[in-house]
Amino acid sequence: MTVGIVGLGLIGGSMAKAIKAHTSHTVLGMDVRESEMLKAVMMESIDGRLTDETLPECDIIIVALYPKDIVSYIKQHADRFGEGCLVVDCGGVKRAVTGPLTDVVAGRAWTFIGGHPMAGREFSGFHYAKDDLFDNASMILTPYPCTPIETVKSAKDFFLNMGFRTVKFTTPELHD
Repeated sequence: MTVGIVGLGLIGGSMAKAIKAHTSHTVLGMDVRESEMLKAVMMESIDGRLTDETLPECDIIIVALYPKDIVSYIKQHADRFGEGCLVVDCGGVKRAVTGPLTDVVAGRAWTFIGGHPMAGREFSGFHYAKDDLFDNASMILTPYPCTPIETVKSAKDFFLNMGFRTVKFTTPELHD
């Protein structure tokens, strides 16, 4: 499976490292800071760059940006996600992400599920990313009511396989 990660700061970088440490998936990454990209490549936390050309190859896209940037990124790239792709965000609030994306994701050949990894550190940036940041942590997912149960199960299995102790499901309203 190919996983794309947008944003290689603490959370996105830790996602990349955890996926590489716990699975055999290929990880493609992108960050606006070239220094973070170079660190991720040098540390073998990613296998290559996530670009507009490689985006359709991804089975899963993890968007680890600030909420407004998550919405912007998904809106701008909605026509580039491949058929069957699962897109998950890592924002700390859900209504600010899932609400503005409701119409954008409706009827697509790919699926969006809001997410929030319940882990972190007092520092930010790829330099502080750890492959065990999510060990024994919970991943919160907020699928839309129309999300196919098979996709929800696949998302749960993916996050458990990369080290999360539990995956919890709720609504954006209850999450916030």
